[in-house]
Amino acid sequence: MKATTPKNKKQLRRWSPLTCLGKTSLSPSGLIQLESDAGEVETLVCTSCELRYEGSGPLPKPVDSSAAGFTDFWIAIDVNLSCHITTHRIVLVDEMEAIAGSIPHPLVQTAEGVGGPSFRSPKGSYKIELNTLAWGELLIVFRGGGRQPYSQSGKDRDAALNAIHRAMKRKAWKDRERQAEKEASRPSKTIAARRVGVDAIMTKNKLLLRENANLAETAFGGNNNNAKSVGLVSKKKGNQESIDAFMREATPLLKVIQKYTSTIERERKAAALSNNKVHDNSSKQHNDTDKLVAMLENMGMTSALSEKQSGSMYHKQLARQIVDFLRRNERLDKAGGMMTLTDVYCLFNRARGTNMISPDDLLKALDLMKELRLGMSRRSFKSGVLVIQDDAFDDAAMAKKLANLASSSMKQKTDVGGITVIDVSKTLKIPALLANEQLQSAEQMGWLCRDSTIEGIRYFPNLFQDAASF
Repeated sequence: MKATTPKNKKQLRRWSPLTCLGKTSLSPSGLIQLESDAGEVETLVCTSCELRYEGSGPLPKPVDSSAAGFTDFWIAIDVNLSCHITTHRIVLVDEMEAIAGSIPHPLVQTAEGVGGPSFRSPKGSYKIELNTLAWGELLIVFRGGGRQPYSQSGKDRDAALNAIHRAMKRKAWKDRERQAEKEASRPSKTIAARRVGVDAIMTKNKLLLRENANLAETAFGGNNNNAKSVGLVSKKKGNQESIDAFMREATPLLKVIQKYTSTIERERKAAALSNNKVHDNSSKQHNDTDKLVAMLENMGMTSALSEKQSGSMYHKQLARQIVDFLRRNERLDKAGGMMTLTDVYCLFNRARGTNMISPDDLLKALDLMKELRLGMSRRSFKSGVLVIQDDAFDDAAMAKKLANLASSSMKQKTDVGGITVIDVSKTLKIPALLANEQLQSAEQMGWLCRDSTIEGIRYFPNLFQDAASF
C-alpha cells in the first residue's frame, strides 16, 4: 500500500511574525493591493529587510476560517522581505512565498531608530523598533552587505523611519471619516432624509443650491438689498479678509509648483553638462527633490512611486505594475496575447496620468519579467518589432487559426480568396503590424503561402501541409 501525503500539508503556512500580522492581499503579479477608496498611497519601498518579534514566546496564530492551517513550529524571524511604507500602514512582503502582512499606523504607538555601528560592533544592523498595540514590540532590521552596501541599509532605515513619522503625523486614514462626518452634517442630508420619493429629490436639490449659494456669498460677498449699509460694508470687509487669508494660504502652494518646475529644469540642464559639474550640484539637487517629495506627500499629492522612492526595487515594481495593468480587464487577451511596446508605453503612461515612465524604464522592466515569473515576457521578431507576449501564447495555435481563416475565405465564391494583413487585423482585432508579423510567422511554419501581386500580398492555405493538421 502506497503512502499518501495529505493534500493540505503543502498548504500549511509558516507560523512566524509575518503571517501573524494583518492580512494583506497581493495582486496576481505580487503587488500589494492599496485601499484606493480610502486614499492610500505608497510612499517608500526598501529591500533586504527582516522582521523579528521581541516578545517572550510565539505570537498567537490568527483566527481565519478562510485561511489554511499553520505549521506547529514557531519561526521568530522572517528574512529577505521588502518593506513598503504607505500613508495607512507598514506592509512587509515575502516575494518568494507570495506572503504579505501589514501593521496599520493607528496601531503603532512609537517608532524609533535603534542599532547601527558601535565600538564593539562596527557593522551593527540598522533597526526600527515598533511598539504596537496588537503585537507588542516588533523589530524591522535593514540588512547591509551581500545584496546591497552596508551604508545603504542606514539610508534605508532613516528614509523608512521618516516616512512612518510623516504618515503617523498626517493621519491620512482619518480623511474619509472626516469627509463622511462633514457630508452627514449638511442640512441637505438630514432634512431630505425625512422625505421620500420625488419630494425628497426636489428638497435635496433646493437645499444643495441654497448651501452652494451661501458658500459663494460668504466667500465673495453677495447683493443683499435689505441689509443696512454699515452691515454690508462690514460684511464685505470680512469677506475680503477671508479672501486675502485664502490667497495667503495659496501662496505656498504656488511656490511649491514653481519650485517643482525649477528643480526639474535644473536637473535637465545638469544632465547636459559635464560629469564634474553634475557632481558639484548633485547634493543640492537631491536635497531640493527630497524636500519637494516630502511636501507633496504631506499634502496627499503623491500618486505613484518614483525611482528615487523605490530605489533598487523600482524596475521590479514597475514590471509588476505593467503585468497587473495588462491583466486587468483582459487587455492583453483581447489584443490577441501580445501587444507592441509602443502601445503598452502609451496606454500605461496614459493610465498613470502623472509620474510617467521613460522608454528605458519600460525596457528594463520587461527584462525582469522572465526572472520574476510574471507570465509575460518580451519578444523580438526577425523584422525588429518588439512586443510583450503572454507566456501562454502558442505560435502554432495562432498559425493554425490563420490557416483556418484562409481556408474559409476560399469557400466564398464571391471573393478572390485568401487573407490580407487588413483582413487579419479586422478579424482578430489586433494592430496591422502584429497581423503582418503573425502571418509571416505562420508562413515560416508552413501553414500559409503567399501570393504577391500588384494589389498586394495575399496569404492562402498551404495545400502541401498535412491535411490532418487543418
